Amino acid sequence: MADYTSPKPVDPIWYQPNAFLRIHCRCNRNVTYPLRDFARVHWLPVSMKLYELIARLRCENCGERPSSAKVTRHP
Repeated sequence: MADYTSPKPVDPIWYQPNAFLRIHCRCNRNVTYPLRDFARVHWLPVSMKLYELIARLRCENCGERPSSAKVTRHP
């Protein structure tokens, strides 16, 4: 059975306002942000798809792309 409650990569940011962005980097930096707050702080359009957001991410420490990033319902 399909899980319609979990965030999908094609969902726009506005569709998942209570979700969390979990980012893990090779430099051992692990952070979790509320998706709504992350989008607001970084001036991202709420129509941006989650897969587009993840493709643009860079680590604040090393500047590399994260080793994994996903949007979840739970922090």
